[in-house]
Amino acid sequence: MSHETICFLGGYGDVGLRLARRLHVLTGARIVLAGRDGEKAENAAREIGFSCEGMALDIRAADAIERLRDMALCVNLTEASPPALVAALIANGTHFIDSSASPNYVAALRDAIAKVTTPQAVAVLETGLAPGLINLIAARLCHDHPDTRRIDVLIEMGMGVHSGFAATQWALQSLGQTYSVKMNAHWHKVRTGTLRRTVDTDTGRIDAIGFAFSDQQSIAQDHALDGARTFLAVAPGWMTGVLRQLSRTAPSGVVRRHAAILTGWMLRMPTMGRTGTRLAVEAFDPDGNLLAKKHLNGGPQADLTAAVIAQAARVLIQSGNERGRRKLSSILDAYDFITNEDAIYRYT
Repeated sequence: MSHETICFLGGYGDVGLRLARRLHVLTGARIVLAGRDGEKAENAAREIGFSCEGMALDIRAADAIERLRDMALCVNLTEASPPALVAALIANGTHFIDSSASPNYVAALRDAIAKVTTPQAVAVLETGLAPGLINLIAARLCHDHPDTRRIDVLIEMGMGVHSGFAATQWALQSLGQTYSVKMNAHWHKVRTGTLRRTVDTDTGRIDAIGFAFSDQQSIAQDHALDGARTFLAVAPGWMTGVLRQLSRTAPSGVVRRHAAILTGWMLRMPTMGRTGTRLAVEAFDPDGNLLAKKHLNGGPQADLTAAVIAQAARVLIQSGNERGRRKLSSILDAYDFITNEDAIYRYT
């Protein structure tokens, strides 16, 4: 593995830097942080250390595929990467990992990869926290409890530490957006903030709102369930209510139009509340009875995301993987992953 090169597209953001530090320690791979701002990429690479470098790259430019051709693995940390570029990478032998949570973008990647008739590499989508780790836990619950017909997910993110620019902007742009969710064996279009749930966790009850994470579509499809829903909460809890109000039609349109400016402003605000991330994944039987629930308490969202991607990258960089698109649960197991990361997570 020491002779392989891993390229992070959008690599000088919060998750990219955390991921680069992990893989720099865990592997001997050459690491390239790529983005439109070459100076930022180079400065970030110097922070990581030896065998890490920055590269100015416009992933929409005509020469992007040529400049990425020799990479063993590309990790996509930005939804700006064209699906056609991703398909070309898979066709030319470069493995690909994507961390996106937007349902429409994930669907576009799936369609593009499916059109590659003779893939020469592996593509793993929905690799991060949600989607990603959530999907792994849901897969384990469905395996252990074959009567599962519905999965409900809670994600609570503490505001004691700022999320990265990309993650914060994505959340703001998701306010008021409609997304597909499967309930009672039928697909429905709902708006962010419309669905609400109070979830019992190992540390108390949490009020949460339905949010447009792509994991709820893939969980329902991958396990042929009657329903799958994902709910978001923010700590302190009153911020969840603010997000619900901002998801209404009029304010959400203003927020989406000015998401980049608002993100910059929010990241300059003081932090508040807890720093960690709390997950709860529940499995229900056909009659709506709770079969099982798994809790995970961990560090900041960016740390969780980087940890999942790092584990997937270590698997893909090895030889012998089946080519084409693969589910994250086919290369990682929730229990094995959490055991390897037991210094960071508490899983019950």
